[in-house]
Amino acid sequence: MLRFLHIPIISLLALTATSSATPDCKTSPGDLTWPSTEDWNTLNQTIHGSLIKTAPAGSSCYLGNPFSSSENCTTVKNHWSYAAYHAARPESVDYSIYANNSCLPPGVDGYSKDKGCSIGGLPQYIVNATSEQQVATAMKWASKLNIRIVVKGTGHDLGGRSTGAYSLSIWTHNFNNVERRSTWRVPGSNATEDVVICGSGNNWGSVYTAVHKMNRTVVGGEDATVGLGGLIQNGGHGLLSSHYGLASDQVYQVTVVTTEGRLCVANDMQNQDLFWAVRGAGGGQYGVVTEFVLKTHPVPANVVSGGLTFYPALNSNASGEASWNAMAEAAAQIPDLMDNGITGTVTALTKKKATSLLGLKEVLPGVSAMLSFTGFNMTTKSMNFTLSQLASRLNVGNVNITLQLPSSKDYWETTKPDPLSSASCGSVSIMTSHLLGRRELSDIAKAKLVAYLQDIMASQDPTAGSMLLFGLQAGKGTASTPEERRGSTLPAWRTAYAHTMAYGASVDATGDPNQSMRDVASWLDSTCEPVWKKWAPESGSYMNEGNPFASNWKHDFYGENYNRLLEIKHKYDPTGSLFVWSGVGSDEWSHDLHSGLLCRV
Repeated sequence: MLRFLHIPIISLLALTATSSATPDCKTSPGDLTWPSTEDWNTLNQTIHGSLIKTAPAGSSCYLGNPFSSSENCTTVKNHWSYAAYHAARPESVDYSIYANNSCLPPGVDGYSKDKGCSIGGLPQYIVNATSEQQVATAMKWASKLNIRIVVKGTGHDLGGRSTGAYSLSIWTHNFNNVERRSTWRVPGSNATEDVVICGSGNNWGSVYTAVHKMNRTVVGGEDATVGLGGLIQNGGHGLLSSHYGLASDQVYQVTVVTTEGRLCVANDMQNQDLFWAVRGAGGGQYGVVTEFVLKTHPVPANVVSGGLTFYPALNSNASGEASWNAMAEAAAQIPDLMDNGITGTVTALTKKKATSLLGLKEVLPGVSAMLSFTGFNMTTKSMNFTLSQLASRLNVGNVNITLQLPSSKDYWETTKPDPLSSASCGSVSIMTSHLLGRRELSDIAKAKLVAYLQDIMASQDPTAGSMLLFGLQAGKGTASTPEERRGSTLPAWRTAYAHTMAYGASVDATGDPNQSMRDVASWLDSTCEPVWKKWAPESGSYMNEGNPFASNWKHDFYGENYNRLLEIKHKYDPTGSLFVWSGVGSDEWSHDLHSGLLCRV
């Protein structure tokens, strides 16, 4: 039921009450053209009562509960760090810094007593859609009135794409159907495929649970709380991506609602340009995807996991140097390990990050590491042999190495949904990442690799240390994907082995969000981004887990595909109603967190 609250315009953003007063900006409540309460009521009636007026959950923690939140304040605070909680809220996102830290419950990252509670950077209204027609009607209405549109599936979003001031949000969580078709006809072909037809509002936990009952599996995210829409549209990696390719490589058809209210079925035979764009470079940019047709795969017979850790044996320069040599050797072995069927992660840690995650008694020089491997259809004997061989290569002296004995388990244990498994949300973290291939990892002098590792693991807070995570998520799977299934995904995925993320930046959570992000962006651009450019100048970054403020974002996120993607963007979103940080065409706009305004440059 739509609820309207009589709230002065100034409290809607608490940052500005001035009108944009220019046709070059998206409409805001301070403009004369902003819809009246009667206009919103009319829209609500047209879309069968599915419009929600934003009421931040944290409102209940403030005197008088100014936005009449139905949530108990204690519940809000206790669940703020869990992705599943934000996914269930129509307005909420995991990383509130992108919503200008608006109306946060006391005690959470970003909370400031002086800031108070406002709608701020959150959307003004939300369409709790149950049909594609509702989405089409609302988007066409908003576009004609020059209102910004954002799309939220689960809100599990590291780059702030799921929210925006003065916007109308399309919430897709009701599109949660999952249906198997074992002999689905591929458009334009006589071939059939075993597929599942999935609503974009599903998360991977619900899809894995459904396909488990079918004795099939799909390529999707490792975290069960992540939604399909954002992950697939920007490529998407997971447990099986090194075997079968990216999540976007598995798509045979999508249903998209454009900002002009058009309902488009896109595949190899119709709306091919849109089909290409949303498979790899499209999250929240070309329309609202309501449904995917995804290729399924046989379930691996068994899963074997194992790993090892190492760290400097002594608090000495010699031990520190030895640990860096061991880390370089571990990185150099990644391509061969993956060619032999290994997936997983290699995590490098320095200073306090190493002591906290490895339980070390003191801060040590050099680098420490955790190597966690998984093998599908592999025996424990084979995994044990792989780990023993690797340990011997890393045994360069002056490092302590501990093997984790291999263990075997059922595949479905690895995808079992756990709503509390993702407890890192609600905090503030901005990373930088790059895709690295054999050329950058194995075919490079050891001394040079050590230098790159040390440089990319710089820390904005010298005492905190840094973390570098190699995700073993490309390799043979992405390289062998047929050309027609690759879509607009960054071409660097096809030669990459490791998706490598650096976490050395420090965000001032309690400071002004706009300034805090500027400071981090400046540090990353001067310290880390130049390292990637030297180390892997022809590669790029994965947009879902990259630096949204990188100055080289067009090259890093889209590569040679950018110009074609921009043409398609202008075709399907001519009003520029959909804006995301570092999105296609985003440099045509200026977005200010202080005022909330989105204006053409």
